[in-house]
Amino acid sequence: MVLTRKQKAFGRAALLLLAALALFCLLPGAARAANIRVCLKTAATDSEFTIEEGIYEVRGGNLAAETLCDAWEGDVVRVVKGAAGFTVYLNDEEAGRSAANVSLLATDDEDCSLSFGGKEYRGSFSVLTNGYVLNVLDLEYYLYGVVGEEIGYNAPEEALRAQAIVARSYAAYYMGGTYYDVLATTSSQVYGGLSAEKAHVSRAVRDAVDDQVLYYDGDLVEAVFSSSAGGYTEDNENVWGGQARPYLRGVPSPYDEGYNNYTWEVSYTPAQLKNLAEAYMKRVNQSGSFGSFVRLEVSYEAAGGGKTVSGRATNATLIGTQGSVSAKNDAIRTMLGLKSTLFKVTAGAASEVDDVDEEMDEVYVLGANGDLERRPVDEVYAVGAGDIVGQLGDLTKAYMRSASGLAAFGGGSGSASAQGVTIKGGGWGHGVGLSQYGAIGMAADGYTAEEILEHYYGGERPRLLQIDDLD
Repeated sequence: MVLTRKQKAFGRAALLLLAALALFCLLPGAARAANIRVCLKTAATDSEFTIEEGIYEVRGGNLAAETLCDAWEGDVVRVVKGAAGFTVYLNDEEAGRSAANVSLLATDDEDCSLSFGGKEYRGSFSVLTNGYVLNVLDLEYYLYGVVGEEIGYNAPEEALRAQAIVARSYAAYYMGGTYYDVLATTSSQVYGGLSAEKAHVSRAVRDAVDDQVLYYDGDLVEAVFSSSAGGYTEDNENVWGGQARPYLRGVPSPYDEGYNNYTWEVSYTPAQLKNLAEAYMKRVNQSGSFGSFVRLEVSYEAAGGGKTVSGRATNATLIGTQGSVSAKNDAIRTMLGLKSTLFKVTAGAASEVDDVDEEMDEVYVLGANGDLERRPVDEVYAVGAGDIVGQLGDLTKAYMRSASGLAAFGGGSGSASAQGVTIKGGGWGHGVGLSQYGAIGMAADGYTAEEILEHYYGGERPRLLQIDDLD
């Protein structure tokens, strides 16, 4: 595209005005109307941007006051972080330096796009001194790159509408963060940028996105969601702790059935459990040694007492011969490498073994130094009724906690059974708020978006839930 001198001058003036407006959106904590800051990368030291459409002004400084260069369609802008700040290159030639942030300001969100990290995005960008790379754009365009990525482009219309309202509510709830509002991953919401729009060309997604959000008793709802609840969602305090939210109550989610990850099963050997324990100890900076796997203990106690609404685990402990490590609530998924905390241990756990008939010839005993030690059964004695001391291996029938869990022995002999644990569970994700597969199933059965949202966020007083325009 070739512009005349007059067109270039006019474009330059418009660019400066729009850049000033975009700058305000980049300031941490500033009120931003309909703009959102999406963090695409952390700890960036060398960032490359290719201009796909439109004109960008590259600026430096905390207030983006320093104009470094203009970038046009086809230009490549590279931002390299060094000890003294940033060096900016335009098509491999140095274009300027900045002691603080570097911003690529779009003249228009709709007509400007660039590629970064293998994806194309609308809007402006900023590379912050702390290494964050932010995409700053209109909330509407952001949602175009979220809704289909989250619930699927072929989801029923009412499920798409429900997801759009939930996604806008979630984004609006978190707008106003110190450096960014949301991440582009499942840690917040999956955001595919303009690449996702172009790949799917989904008119249905655009039609689903409107200006509506969820309010409960007048307050904006923290509209969290997960892929599948496995048949029942959970109270928020039993997953993340903290204050109970009246709109994040556990409810049945029967329409999850028939979709991916409604149920699942995983088995671990003692060696794998040892690896999981040691990896999690490292993750949480817990010192000491784990040793060999002994058993897995799981609790399902709710924050307010009793059992959790859905049957989700709230505490799990991996116990070894030399140490143990525990995880609470949703962190259990990380420690045990599971899809959800909605599970039961069907073998190898202290509270979950019902029928045990395996035999063993080795047991763990507590030594004088307080450590668990492995000993042959024939070398262990027990005090029975009448204070009679008998060799453990001579008992007719007894149960003992072994390296593999609860085991039985008798008659003085038997072979070792190296057993880990088998875990059967359901759902994928934290299980709080909307179940996406549940929403798809409800929509397919004729429920409206409003009815879906009332089911998952209505709590005990659904009349307090309102769907309205974003203030």
